[in-house]
Amino acid sequence: MKIAHVIRRLSFNDWGGAEQVVWNLAKAQQAAGHEVRVFATEALCNVRQETREGLEVKRFPRIYPWLPMPEELKLQLDLKGGNPLVPGLGKELREWGAEVIHCHAMGRISELCIRTGEKTGAKVVVHLHGGAARIPREEEMELRDPTRYLWPWGKAAEILLRLNRRVPEDADGIICVGEDEAEHWSESHPHVLFLPNGVNCGLFEGGREAKREAFPDGFTVVCVARIDRQKDQMALVEALGRHPGMRVRLVGPVTQPDYLEELRARAASVGAEGRLEAVGALPSDSAELAAEYRRADAFVLPSRHEPFGIAVLEAWASGTPVAASTAGGMGRLLARHPEAALSFAPGDAAGLDAALERLETDPEWRKSAAEAGKTAAKRYEWGALAAELLDFYRSLG
Repeated sequence: MKIAHVIRRLSFNDWGGAEQVVWNLAKAQQAAGHEVRVFATEALCNVRQETREGLEVKRFPRIYPWLPMPEELKLQLDLKGGNPLVPGLGKELREWGAEVIHCHAMGRISELCIRTGEKTGAKVVVHLHGGAARIPREEEMELRDPTRYLWPWGKAAEILLRLNRRVPEDADGIICVGEDEAEHWSESHPHVLFLPNGVNCGLFEGGREAKREAFPDGFTVVCVARIDRQKDQMALVEALGRHPGMRVRLVGPVTQPDYLEELRARAASVGAEGRLEAVGALPSDSAELAAEYRRADAFVLPSRHEPFGIAVLEAWASGTPVAASTAGGMGRLLARHPEAALSFAPGDAAGLDAALERLETDPEWRKSAAEAGKTAAKRYEWGALAAELLDFYRSLG
């Protein structure tokens, strides 16, 4: 089977959940004997074509169809919320002869994929990573804000290119990372698959790192997530003011630089400036990332919107105790494995404090939760998820 994975961006230096899903599913499908290629734009990466781990990645120029379009705005859209036109992508998909076009983007890219499938007979599936059916209104407005007062010449281009498909309704299949989203689309579409995110347990397994040598003082919490208001790292910064023995390490790419500055300023104002560290992005398959989990006393993710929470799986595989908010699909993940994590409502400072208190003071619970987390993580290995996905492709006829 020839499978094209299409994603808005694939930069190995700025890595997120969707990128991890694409890369790991593609590798597993290739290992199963299929011909797989990844197609992306040049966002955050100017390498037009490359091969990694035997997988070919082809990238195309992207055009954000608003005027004016200064470079700083283009970078902002590359990081989050961009909806580009991608010249050459459709032609390449047709010439390569993909049998399945697996689109991991929304907007114009997914419309182009659906139109290409109509022309070639390829089956097109749209993979919903961001909880589009349940995205909070506030976050939706944040995504639209950068281009609100610009001239949208892209509407004319959409008419000329006939990019008028409904997304995801007009796709042959819909894949949802969140159960609530799968339930939503199952009401109106005949081919919907709930496919949770996965984890490479072998990468994160191993003995606990010499934590005390790395961080000799205090209780260390790691939060692996992009620096973004959606992830609500501010809740952890506020908690630093109430937990003087705690330190927080933020690991992940910065998608909202102004938010990082707010976090640092607030840490200084609550007397915790020296206990907040922004590590930056680490490759998802790196020993450095695995070590961040294993050196920490606990992993905490206080997101206000979360379709799944792939970092929870990584923490579980690392044997690191977990506390996380019940936002979106992550809440359902935690509910399926209640013995493996503590949970609190999004924005609930008292609930977060209670979870942190137990993490700090109950070593027996930390030990049992760590073991339960390792068991839970094994249910989400990438190989098994890739096999389920291939069955879904075949079911589309």
